[in-house]
Amino acid sequence: MRPVWQMCCLAVVVAALSAVLGTVCYGAEVRSTVLDNGLSVVTCPHPASDVASVFVGFRVGAGIVQPVGLRALLHEHNRARVEQLLADDDSFAEVASHLRDAGSVQWRVEWDYLQMYALCTSARLEQVLRLVRAGLFAPDIQPELLEKGRQRLAEEYQNMMQRPAERAYYRFREAMLNDMAGAQPVFGKPEQVAQITPQQASDFARKYLQAANATVVVVSPLSNEQALRLVEDALGTVKRGMAAPSPDRSCYPDSRVRVGSTPRARVATMVVGVGLPGPGQPGFLVGQLLYNILGGAQGRLARDRSLFHALALNLPFALLSQRTPLTVLPVTMSNRPHLAIYAECAPNVVGNVHEQLLRHINSLGAGAIRPEELQQGKQKLINSRARIMLTAAGLAVHLGQMQMLGLPPASFADETTQIEQLTIADVTALAQSNFQNHYVGVDMPSPGEQD
Repeated sequence: MRPVWQMCCLAVVVAALSAVLGTVCYGAEVRSTVLDNGLSVVTCPHPASDVASVFVGFRVGAGIVQPVGLRALLHEHNRARVEQLLADDDSFAEVASHLRDAGSVQWRVEWDYLQMYALCTSARLEQVLRLVRAGLFAPDIQPELLEKGRQRLAEEYQNMMQRPAERAYYRFREAMLNDMAGAQPVFGKPEQVAQITPQQASDFARKYLQAANATVVVVSPLSNEQALRLVEDALGTVKRGMAAPSPDRSCYPDSRVRVGSTPRARVATMVVGVGLPGPGQPGFLVGQLLYNILGGAQGRLARDRSLFHALALNLPFALLSQRTPLTVLPVTMSNRPHLAIYAECAPNVVGNVHEQLLRHINSLGAGAIRPEELQQGKQKLINSRARIMLTAAGLAVHLGQMQMLGLPPASFADETTQIEQLTIADVTALAQSNFQNHYVGVDMPSPGEQD
């Protein structure tokens, strides 16, 4: 489910704020602000074009005591309410056609937060912020929109069951997190979502989908002062609500495997991975470096002929022509990040593929990285950071996710320096301290259905 959206003296704006912090990030000043109602606001000038991007996130993770799927259902309800406002409310007529363009508004449910962003011209920014107020911060639940949300989540669950990579990935999360809420599908199972009442949804929205847990990021051609004033005017009187509890960051303390089967599956799918330190810790950056060393067309796994030989000999030729049977999963901004590898293979070689993937992971603890591999991985990671600045949308989402996880914005120069200073010894230290336990999720064809 993914993001956006005049003039006043800075002294007037600051008088309405309880905290203002500035950081030079990606060549422009990023300003972090907390309004009197607890709403976190991040602004950043991006004068490259007239495009403005608005990110809205709610810091409500899966660990909050709730019926499973409630967060996703509320997010779908709010998406439907925004669509309804754009279709029926004349006050949003000017911005409606613009926001119906493909990709202009996107929604996502993550395990640690809810996320929405929108793209518009700077002239439409005020309207988009008013749309955010009416669509996301109104706690009144409309039963017909809630029902539409149930249908969407049921479709998403059924679609997930058709995607072999996601089936294996959820098995992996179960192995890593055991019975924690973060191991459950973010959209919940249809039978769970069907039991959620409008009153439960309304109570949750009134308590948590309010300013105390919300972050709004505006990346636009406007100055920080102008953007802050627009946000304050539109959202400064939103109710504070109740601060959500901090998430549990722990993983299961032992290596674990979760295996399931799916009817009509053509091949076995597997995710093998290890836990990483959370964002803001040095080991997280090393984990992102390892993603760039292991993955990609020139990465370590792609050069392992014996591994691909085992995979390719046991896969249908038509499947190989459509996609690569081996992928390193990105290290995402999450309270429970992980370094993981996805593989497809014949059921009879699952054990062998598991061993070969672990061979790569375990070798990192022995410092088995060539200097040229390290340098190439660091350059890929630096390039990925530089690409964030190319679009207002990319920068808004990046800044919003950092804020959701309690991290201050970092300058591109500082991040580049940190990456350049990483060494093989840093990789070895991370592997030796964090990779003793690994987690495996396997999804097999049902008995008698293997090719």
